[in-house]
Amino acid sequence: MKDSDWKILDELYKTPNITKVANRLYITQPSLTKRLQGIEEEFQIKIVTRTTKGVEFTKEGEILAKKAIQYFSFMHQIRKELRELQESEKEIIVIGASYTYSKYVLTDLLFEYSKKHPNVRFEVQNEQSNLLFRKVCDGEVDVAFVRGDYDGPVNQEKVAVSQAHILTKEEVQIEMLPNMTRLDYKTNDRSKEILDNWWQQTFHEPTVAGMSVGYVDVAWQLVSKGLGYVCCFLSEYVDDSYGLIKTPIYYMDGTPVMRNTWFCYKEKQSSSKALKDFIRYIQDYVTLGC
Repeated sequence: MKDSDWKILDELYKTPNITKVANRLYITQPSLTKRLQGIEEEFQIKIVTRTTKGVEFTKEGEILAKKAIQYFSFMHQIRKELRELQESEKEIIVIGASYTYSKYVLTDLLFEYSKKHPNVRFEVQNEQSNLLFRKVCDGEVDVAFVRGDYDGPVNQEKVAVSQAHILTKEEVQIEMLPNMTRLDYKTNDRSKEILDNWWQQTFHEPTVAGMSVGYVDVAWQLVSKGLGYVCCFLSEYVDDSYGLIKTPIYYMDGTPVMRNTWFCYKEKQSSSKALKDFIRYIQDYVTLGC
């Protein structure tokens, strides 16, 4: 018997009406009747008898219908145990990454990697880069994608370089910024330090503080509503749906204001094969090789 045959018996036992069950299972009534006859021939029994109210199960048919319930419970348990076994055999890699890197880069990276490595499971922790760097140094995460330059006992390989921009709703001249409202957002200390140094070298006066939000893309939405400007680092991955004006910024000597993104990890003899393979994948396809 096929699963579909057991399903017919189960549904018909719960609802002893061939027309209703056929509709529920999206098959025709003649097809359902033919399958019933096939089951009867296989077991050499009479399963149901027709009545004016529908069908009634024979004693033999009732035994078979109750076995259908046990069959589906048994198959469900088998699939559950096999799924749990497969999950237990998966290697787990813990990754640290900022919210924006996860949103615009990491999700696609992990999707592509997982297609060829289905037995690897990832746990992603989103934190500010200064906290992530500490975690990879302390072994709390296996690898981390860190914005900004930090020193510590880990391997670091450059995966991106981003230039800082001023984002506004309308075009502005850089010298106009001290008179405009600046929107703030939560970021790591290295990024803030770079932007603050540029501001102090360029203007020698404080900013006009506006709203402060948790994520930079929320700040972009506020900029699109004309509530101020944002100073942040951008890459080619960033969502451009807000239609903002992006003005790159430079130091007084003409050097662009830049920030590095690093892939950080500890090299350990005890590292699993899955982790070593993932590190090699990042080295081969993501790092800038410089």
